[in-house]
Amino acid sequence: MKFTLLFLLLFSSLISYEYEHHSKKHIQKELSHLKLSFQQKKEIKMILKSFRKDLKEYGNYKKEIQKEKSKVFSKEILDVEKLNHLNNFLDKKAHNIENIFLQKIHKALNKKQRRKFIKYFDEWEVN
Repeated sequence: MKFTLLFLLLFSSLISYEYEHHSKKHIQKELSHLKLSFQQKKEIKMILKSFRKDLKEYGNYKKEIQKEKSKVFSKEILDVEKLNHLNNFLDKKAHNIENIFLQKIHKALNKKQRRKFIKYFDEWEVN
């Protein structure tokens, strides 16, 4: 019983430490650190709304591609060219969404804000 209690106490303290560390070092898709003006906030809000819509469409599209890949894989002979084509098409679509988003964000932010945004650049990757 003591061992179990000690284990639970140790485990909960480790989780608490990880959460504190994570929240201090990591900002997930949160832009308050950029100190946006009122106009920028309005503009970014519209950009994010459009980005979310594009991501939702991409998610649906990705499901369709996954179904298609399953069909290709289920066949007697694997068509590697078809798989490559589907993967490339999906990657191209993801990169296109990401590029459009970053282009709009770049236009909305000033140079100092862009430098801060770059630190969390990978958070905005479409995958």
